[in-house]
Amino acid sequence: MWAACGTPYEKRIQALENQISSSADPKVVAELIALYQEAVSAHPARHNDNARYLTRAAELKFTNERDNVGAVRLATAAIRDHGVEADVAEAAGLLARVWRLYKNRATPDLSRNPDEIDLMRLTLEQNTRWLDSCLHRLDRQLLSANEPDREKAEKFIHIAEGYAILLENPDPTKAAQLYAQAAGLARSIGEPNTALRLYYYVAENMPQQRIAPLALFMMGIVYEDDLKDLDNAKQTYEEFLKRYPDDPEYADDVQAALKNLGTPLEELIKRFEKNKTQ
Repeated sequence: MWAACGTPYEKRIQALENQISSSADPKVVAELIALYQEAVSAHPARHNDNARYLTRAAELKFTNERDNVGAVRLATAAIRDHGVEADVAEAAGLLARVWRLYKNRATPDLSRNPDEIDLMRLTLEQNTRWLDSCLHRLDRQLLSANEPDREKAEKFIHIAEGYAILLENPDPTKAAQLYAQAAGLARSIGEPNTALRLYYYVAENMPQQRIAPLALFMMGIVYEDDLKDLDNAKQTYEEFLKRYPDDPEYADDVQAALKNLGTPLEELIKRFEKNKTQ
């Protein structure tokens, strides 16, 4: 419509995006999604623009309209139709976020559409390189920021968890690492319960993985330092020593943590300095 009148899609899209940035009016959101799709249909060979438009439309479906089915269809189209010629890391990341919700039984609309679920899983399995790219970029952005960017951190956590769920059978080692990485980031932005849940999953459901002892140890630290739950911290440290009494990396640290459980940091520093002078 706008293209036929001589008005570039980009200008109208930019105008609507500016409106949404200040106030996400549902009518404007719907209008922008429709315009994205119209622009894609009008110029199917503009792969970079179309991948970006479809991904943005999918994000609006997912975040603003809570339409998981629509988000999956648009993100999948971005990857399927433009992934050879364009960067579709954001689209893959969005699919991983939806996959995480689906596997956690938080997408009733999607659960009623098995064909979309199969398509989402297949698309993710065939495009793990884009998931790696998406996480790598977010990681670099988080590391370069002067202050923690909570929105980017939460996106990283959700993508990493969705990716880990996808990989549990074909690559459990990488899956465990992703869970632990997401848990550590959750703790760093003040979400100890999320960190605890992810560490617990590795410790209890993936005990054969090399990172499992660390996950159990970190559970104790989260209980002790973040949640101030000394009873559960004590139980966790004791459980660690039952499971891994001779662990070469963490057994000594766990014993020390158990011995000093609840001791204020200032007191530990005083003990350390006293021992140095003796």
